[in-house]
Amino acid sequence: MPINTPNEYLYFSPADELWEMKMLPMTASVAMAAGVALQAETSGAAVTGNYRTMVAVENLNWDDTMGILIEPILATDDDYATAGKMKAARVPLSMDAISYFSVGAGTFTAADVGMTVELHSDFKSLAVDTAGMGATIVGYQSATRGTCKFNFARTEVA
Repeated sequence: MPINTPNEYLYFSPADELWEMKMLPMTASVAMAAGVALQAETSGAAVTGNYRTMVAVENLNWDDTMGILIEPILATDDDYATAGKMKAARVPLSMDAISYFSVGAGTFTAADVGMTVELHSDFKSLAVDTAGMGATIVGYQSATRGTCKFNFARTEVA
């Protein structure tokens, strides 16, 4: 990005000071855009110790949003196929951490503030018209941008 160019907030990005930058170990051979929601990688019922893009649109069981990737992982990276490669992410310091989000699906208006919705299937945005447990909308900026809180450690009963 050229000097003196304002940052463009694409996908998810921290909106307050309740986030810290950490280097997290990432799964092998999965391309991820900067701004994607991260979760712990699992194999069966076991956590592997690596992180990956979300695999469920709601925070259930091991599918909790653990942070936001802040540097992309590209298929052309030298360490792309390496499990445990360290990449920069923003990790929430509390359940009150607020994130900017982009609208991935649905019609977003100020009336949606307070709604709890699913993550979009791209895991880089919210499906603002789909009720779920992915995030709670806490602010409206425009028809394509808002602020949210990720919903952590929920239990869903059949």
